[in-house]
Amino acid sequence: MPSIVMVSKKLSHELLNLDIDEGVRIESTKNTKKKMFINKRTPGFFVLEICSDLTDMSEIRFYRDIKHIHKLIDDIFGREYSVTIY
Repeated sequence: MPSIVMVSKKLSHELLNLDIDEGVRIESTKNTKKKMFINKRTPGFFVLEICSDLTDMSEIRFYRDIKHIHKLIDDIFGREYSVTIY
């Protein structure tokens, strides 16, 4: 199993190298039914949509710093989540 540091580093690399038409989907592997969609916009901003199937609500956030994105991922998903690049 890869270490958390390796996963975090790989995710950072993927986020920094996203094209405008690409994105990242992060899903909880627990029963919390949470998802996050991350896209990159010009000039270097990231748009995050955070969804919860339990409350049927979504929230949009804008970030420039990847460190803040990692902290948010840790706060929402902990260490159990799957990542899909699309």
